[in-house]
Amino acid sequence: MEIAEKKQRLLSLDVLRGITVAGMILVNNGGPVSYAPLHHAVWNGLTIADLVFPFFLFMVGISTCISLQKFEFKS
Repeated sequence: MEIAEKKQRLLSLDVLRGITVAGMILVNNGGPVSYAPLHHAVWNGLTIADLVFPFFLFMVGISTCISLQKFEFKS
């Protein structure tokens, strides 16, 4: 494999990363006014705040899979 070989970045992964980081900032530092969708659901519900971490874990999984392809999944 050549050193000069350049890998293409996944635009969709970069967009999802940006949306997730913006969501993290919005949920954690919502400003002086606190909106209900920015709080975690008490027990049986789903809000924007409850979706940020699963999206982050999804991105970590996809990025790990892509980065391990250069090693052909061998240690």
